[in-house]
Amino acid sequence: MKPKMKYTVFSVVIVVLWSLLAATPMSGQPLSAAYDSSRQVKLQGPVTRIDWVNPHAFLFIDVKDAASTFTNWAVEFGNALELEKDGWKRSTVHIGDVVSVEGIPARTESRRALAKSVVLTRTGKKLFTPAPRRAAALPAPAPRWPDGQIRLGPPAGKKGYWGVPSAKVLIEKAAASIPMSDDGLLVNLADADRVAPFQPWAKAVFEHRQRTILKDDPIMRCLPPGGPRQFQSANGFQFVEQKELGRILVLLGGGDRNWRMIYTDGRPLGQPDEAVPSYYGSSVGHWEKDTLVVDSVGYNEKFWMSSSGLPHTEALHLTERFTRTDLNTLKYEVTVDDPRTYTKSWAGGWTVQWVPDQEIQEYFCEDNAETTFVR
Repeated sequence: MKPKMKYTVFSVVIVVLWSLLAATPMSGQPLSAAYDSSRQVKLQGPVTRIDWVNPHAFLFIDVKDAASTFTNWAVEFGNALELEKDGWKRSTVHIGDVVSVEGIPARTESRRALAKSVVLTRTGKKLFTPAPRRAAALPAPAPRWPDGQIRLGPPAGKKGYWGVPSAKVLIEKAAASIPMSDDGLLVNLADADRVAPFQPWAKAVFEHRQRTILKDDPIMRCLPPGGPRQFQSANGFQFVEQKELGRILVLLGGGDRNWRMIYTDGRPLGQPDEAVPSYYGSSVGHWEKDTLVVDSVGYNEKFWMSSSGLPHTEALHLTERFTRTDLNTLKYEVTVDDPRTYTKSWAGGWTVQWVPDQEIQEYFCEDNAETTFVR
């Protein structure tokens, strides 16, 4: 009975986290690792400091307890880039303004909370709420170059980028739907076998990352989202096709101006041990009708392939297929081949929606929560 009880408790905790995270703007970092959704906290006090940065924006407020002693709390309420997209500014709240906060406290004993709501006390106005989402672009065929080749970027004379993916985690395509939070936490840890065909050591690593609520995710240290995860990160991505140079640049909106190079000049892929291991690997691509097929090797082991904690080794070989089915939809498929980590090759994928008439905004991960204060 003990193992069953263990999974049941784990499942209850994750369901609570799931409901919270579904309503919380994601910055690309696992909030569930930092905050304890089984507890609630209500705070009120004047604002003493504002950190308007990425990936975590904070208000610091002085809170008076029953003994009339003041303590300073750090309240996370989003990230600057997403807040500005929703029409909020740093000047929305000022030093000295009194705010009321309902939120979720940190897992540690630190005086830190994740805000579910922030209200300006003198007016009753709720702050930092999300704006209504823009309507999707009108249906249209996929744009093409003069030679008839599909364009992965914007139509000629226009702008835009690829934004919201249809899935937040990578799982084996053959698996049925697996209950999992946007953070990548399984509702039932017993479903680990359905995520991917793990080697025994890899399954143990994956389950450890799940049990520790993804607290060691390299993204939390502002490291790049390598492998397939780059196409599930916040703030989107963009293709810059340089046909005359035989290459495609992939610019990432959520990775400190990270970029990736895909060569389309016919050069061979090479061997993993010939490449300098990196987060994005060494990539060569070619077109099969309207699909760009990219093979990549030469990955380091410093990233997780998915927010759920998928492991890999330097033997990783990814085959990615990018198909723009119309103006607004990019179909992404990836085959994972890493015999040291998985018992067989396996595939997954999702679609990504086009964001028209906008440019990717500058985003830098500033890990302020760890470096500029100690709670």
